Amino acid sequence: MDVQRANDLLRYGIGVLRGENIVASPKGRVQIVLILMKELASEGYWWQTKILQYWLHRAQGGEIPAT
Repeated sequence: MDVQRANDLLRYGIGVLRGENIVASPKGRVQIVLILMKELASEGYWWQTKILQYWLHRAQGGEIPAT
């Protein structure tokens, strides 16, 4: 995986949490993002993992409305 792909996954994950890319329950969105975070972390993209973790905490805290 290259940096561009890692950034694409980050953007996709944020979109998933915001309800833009898929139709899923909030729990389903969290599960998808956890899988993306695991993939990014295993490839060594710690910065993208941290940013996605930040967005995940925002979503879990109710800061991002579930649509």
